[in-house]
Amino acid sequence: MSENKEKKLPLVYLEIDFDDMQSGVDAISFVDMPATEVEWKMFSKESKQIFEKNEVERILTGPVMLAETPIIRFSPFIGEYFIKFSEKTISQMMKKYFKENKIHKVNEHHDSKRQVKDVYMIESFIVNERTKTNIFDVPNGTWMASFFVEDEDYWNNTVMSGEFKGFSLEGMFSEVFEDELIEQVYSKIDKMLEHPDEEFVYDEIKRILNIK
Repeated sequence: MSENKEKKLPLVYLEIDFDDMQSGVDAISFVDMPATEVEWKMFSKESKQIFEKNEVERILTGPVMLAETPIIRFSPFIGEYFIKFSEKTISQMMKKYFKENKIHKVNEHHDSKRQVKDVYMIESFIVNERTKTNIFDVPNGTWMASFFVEDEDYWNNTVMSGEFKGFSLEGMFSEVFEDELIEQVYSKIDKMLEHPDEEFVYDEIKRILNIK
């Protein structure tokens, strides 16, 4: 991430519409390369001292999304750019996730066919001065979560194998461009219009301009 931060790239904030059922986080995935670049902590019998007052075992804790932290993305027409989630958007995402009762929606590697059973969120909070701990060095406004792995075989044979390193959210978000990006976006669209596949061009322009 340090190398990416040094690049002078356009920045796009992702936001949600709290009243739109399609907008926001749909599921949380166990992945080997979390976009946050922060790996989770695994609490078991051998490491219970991290949470001295927590008697529950088989718990995974880590950031769902870091606040105000650039994540690099690539579009074939815009090129490389950064996305960010503001503290306000992250707070809205967490509230909407609970309101829609999606705490059991967990999959592997963003594959909807690889749903994980008997795993569910047992803790969720926004990092601030009241909740900040020394376990994770993350910015204020970050969404942290803990998942309990009820299936002991899954914990022993999959989680503890090291296949997964952290959480990654998936869902629908609106792109809000910074002012200096607007000219670049429309410049890319002008070049895109030369593409021979009109349907592809139309769909890509709608995606870039966030038109449903």
